[in-house]
Amino acid sequence: MLETLNESHSASDHPALVEIVKVTKIYPPDVVALRNVSLSAAKGELIFLTGPSGAGKTTLLKLLCRQEIPTKGLIEVDGNDLTTLSDNAIQNLRQRIGVAYQDFKLLPRLSVFQNIAMPMEVQFRSPRDIRNRVTELMEKLGIREKQHKPAGKLSRGEQQRVAIARAAANSPLLLLADEPTGNLDAATTGLVMALFQELNENGSTIIIATHDESIYQGTNHRKFELQQGELF
Repeated sequence: MLETLNESHSASDHPALVEIVKVTKIYPPDVVALRNVSLSAAKGELIFLTGPSGAGKTTLLKLLCRQEIPTKGLIEVDGNDLTTLSDNAIQNLRQRIGVAYQDFKLLPRLSVFQNIAMPMEVQFRSPRDIRNRVTELMEKLGIREKQHKPAGKLSRGEQQRVAIARAAANSPLLLLADEPTGNLDAATTGLVMALFQELNENGSTIIIATHDESIYQGTNHRKFELQQGELF
């Protein structure tokens, strides 16, 4: 698996897609989730965020998709200051960002196919394109036989793969993955990382928050560690 991830994009080769400048996030009353964090990700780069639970990894991903707003500092995605965007501009930008949430956020009564298809339907893709892309993703992640099953009836590992497929459906400009291999065995982890590598090679910028050392050891991709809200 690791051999497929050995090629890395240098941050200096391409203009920045993500700029995080001196960002602090404080939750009331005085919980400091992030402190003075700065990070730049180039277009087409794959980056790993590591660190213990509670270090701020999930908060940073939420800031990047505008689920949260920083207390201080600047966050730009593709040249857009996320704190000043209109509601319509935020919705448009979110259609270009894929997020694989740690708690999946699937619609439990909808089928696997329907959950993965949703981001493509929002963009009014043709039924044929949707069918082909969803089928391709299900096959890559080993869940084709589950396509008609309600997402709420799946195991956690299966739900995780559905969430990843949904995040990848539109080959997004930016893909954010929060502990994407947390419920997976080694073989399935390999399938997920192969998909991320393919997306990355096709131009997606990917930021992965993870505890799983196996997915970044032996690679040349940049790795940053968060500890108590500070970046190292």
